[in-house]
Amino acid sequence: MGRNLAAGVRVAAATVSVAAAAMALAGCGRPTAPMAGNLNPPVTEAPAPATPVSTLQLCGDMGAAATPPDCYLQSHDTAGLTFEVRHTGSGQQGSVIITTLDPAGTRLQTITERGVGSTAPRLRDLDNDGLDELIIPIMMASANTRYVIYHATADGQFVRSGELAGIGIDTSAAGYTVVTARDSYELWNIQFWTFDAALLRPLVTADVHFLDDGTGHVGGSECTVIDSGGLARTGLSLDQATAQFCAEPTVLRVKR
Repeated sequence: MGRNLAAGVRVAAATVSVAAAAMALAGCGRPTAPMAGNLNPPVTEAPAPATPVSTLQLCGDMGAAATPPDCYLQSHDTAGLTFEVRHTGSGQQGSVIITTLDPAGTRLQTITERGVGSTAPRLRDLDNDGLDELIIPIMMASANTRYVIYHATADGQFVRSGELAGIGIDTSAAGYTVVTARDSYELWNIQFWTFDAALLRPLVTADVHFLDDGTGHVGGSECTVIDSGGLARTGLSLDQATAQFCAEPTVLRVKR
């Protein structure tokens, strides 16, 4: 009985070995599918930019023309709007009329600003929501420029949000709008704003003071933060705000 059982076990084992070998040989005849974890992720192409629907020239450097030529701006966000820019009058007495068109060429809105200069408007997403705001320079100065900001809404309309003045407008990682303004040779103001619905609200200002090294040259700088009316919105104390906002890249570019 024991010998018959052992023989049966040896026969069964041999049968399994033959079957396994047959499977291995069958697998050698065709390529093995890769493991799921080794698959390369699919390559997704970036969406093509919207095709402009305007027959005007693209806005660019308008030079010193008293009345700039008509032109268009093209957004690169998901809305894909075209902005036709037309100027009337000259110098600070001029006006700008901006017509927004959807990708099909349908007119959505007409915006008019009076008392503007000859610098073309521009587009930029100022609150990191994926939609470009419309920025219209209205007054040029030797240091700072005043801008009118139109906030983009989800339905394709633009709301006049307020005015900002400075040398440049930037955005922060937290979604704040940052304006760098020069107060004097020794003092720069970096203002942080936020959109409350569609209106701009000031938060805090980081003042960067240049320090004299005793020989009439800049020997470093110090940064202080002032509550511009919105410190409570940040959820920070003044000391915490000083540590955070004085370390912002826009502020660090000014510091010495």
